[in-house]
Amino acid sequence: MARKATRHTIGTVTIYQRDRHWHASYTANGVRTRQALKVTNLKVAQQKAREIADMIERGEYVTLEDRREQRNMTFGKFVTEFKDKHKGWGNTTWRGVKGIIKQYEDEWGHLPLSAINTRMVESFITRCIDCDGITNATANRRLACLKTIFKMAKRWGLLVHNPAERIKTMKEEPKVPRALSESETHLFLSELPDYAQVLATVAIDTGMRKSELYRLQWQDIDFERRLITVRNSKNNTFRVIPMTNRVYDTLQAQRQKGIIPYVLVGKDGNPEQSVRDVLSTVGKKVGIGHVHLHMLRHTFATFLRERGVALDRIMELLGHKTMVMTLRYAKSSPTQLWDAIESLNTPLPTRQTQQG
Repeated sequence: MARKATRHTIGTVTIYQRDRHWHASYTANGVRTRQALKVTNLKVAQQKAREIADMIERGEYVTLEDRREQRNMTFGKFVTEFKDKHKGWGNTTWRGVKGIIKQYEDEWGHLPLSAINTRMVESFITRCIDCDGITNATANRRLACLKTIFKMAKRWGLLVHNPAERIKTMKEEPKVPRALSESETHLFLSELPDYAQVLATVAIDTGMRKSELYRLQWQDIDFERRLITVRNSKNNTFRVIPMTNRVYDTLQAQRQKGIIPYVLVGKDGNPEQSVRDVLSTVGKKVGIGHVHLHMLRHTFATFLRERGVALDRIMELLGHKTMVMTLRYAKSSPTQLWDAIESLNTPLPTRQTQQG
């Protein structure tokens, strides 16, 4: 009598052994499919079945026929689909990775997606460092972009493994954020034209990112409670920033101009183009050097730290997800460390021995 085949169920997927190889049986998109997993190890077969079950649950598993048709999809063709369908990046990120993706298309666009392996990815990153002279930080950004592309290919059922997944990022040299001093801030603001002065004032006193400043609308301003709500931030969350007196007065005056719906506009109605150049020009004029909006964000955080504000409060106001980025301001402006060292200049009180 023939022995009954061993079966294991993982979610909605059943695996069974035929001869020495494992096979999977499942229903996806209303189609019953039997698929050879081409492995003899039970644990590997269970892992593949778990991946299939997860994709079916998310509604992302295509039929076996579709998988056969897409088996030879080129990297270039997939990237075109990725650009159209991937919703995990905001407009700012897409602008930042546009050139990176173009490099990958030039390198591998003609190759089948499944033909790209870990060695090829590591070799390409190494070549960029050696030939283009990019920093480790830039190399890490390029690697992160590629990891996301392959992650989505795997998630959409076009790859079994992500060839970039296990490549480790390189150690980056920490940069000390450049911030304006109190005197530089007053001088810089006094020389700016009105439209740029409004935006710079809000940036210095709120620490908002460039994209957050440009998207700020009047519906986000609560003058009664003196609060600014930052929506659609980099981390896909919102946060609330109380207004300083200077920001409150600046925005009240801005509201009288009748500009809607956005709060901050440039000379030509486009703050990104007209403000960027004037910040740099005025910075050089007053002897500070090149000034950009992100430097004003650094200035906000540094001013808070110099006044003894706790790092967790600074992290919340800046909208950082972790403390790693915020800790830079503790190192660049060690005001509280001076207070700690100063305590050593004061001798401890002498203990007096009580005599009976």
